[in-house]
Amino acid sequence: MPDSNVSVPSGDPPKSLNALMRLLLKTPLLQNSLGKHLALLSFTGRRTGKQYTIPISYERNGNSVLMLTRTSRSWWRNFEDVPAVELRLAGEVAKGTAEAHVGTEHDLDEVVEYLTTRPRDAEAYGIAFRSDGSLDPEDVEALLPMTVLVHVDLD
Repeated sequence: MPDSNVSVPSGDPPKSLNALMRLLLKTPLLQNSLGKHLALLSFTGRRTGKQYTIPISYERNGNSVLMLTRTSRSWWRNFEDVPAVELRLAGEVAKGTAEAHVGTEHDLDEVVEYLTTRPRDAEAYGIAFRSDGSLDPEDVEALLPMTVLVHVDLD
């Protein structure tokens, strides 16, 4: 693995911040602008059966949605069995199935593209843009084993 200054964000967002984001992403006047890159992901816990809704950054390409999280968070493990999920994207609710896996070198191009379109996410992971506006693939490669890619295929 290349030497790099990337770092996975530490700690979880405060529960109060997540609650505020859930409220804002359901507010008609705000959901269109906030929801362009923040979604509400709803799913059922595979062991608890409890319904969860979390705000998360995303990138949509047609009927495919990509989200990144870090391996230390546990919610993504609910997607190892490809369950049904619901996404609120810019005020619209969509249903689909989600699948998660830890990042590998095969995901490099996809993650570079994702972080290029999501500069705040790149910054949160400690990945700096070059003077030409591109990302260093070696930095992203160093990040991969610490991140999880969640793919949602919309119905």
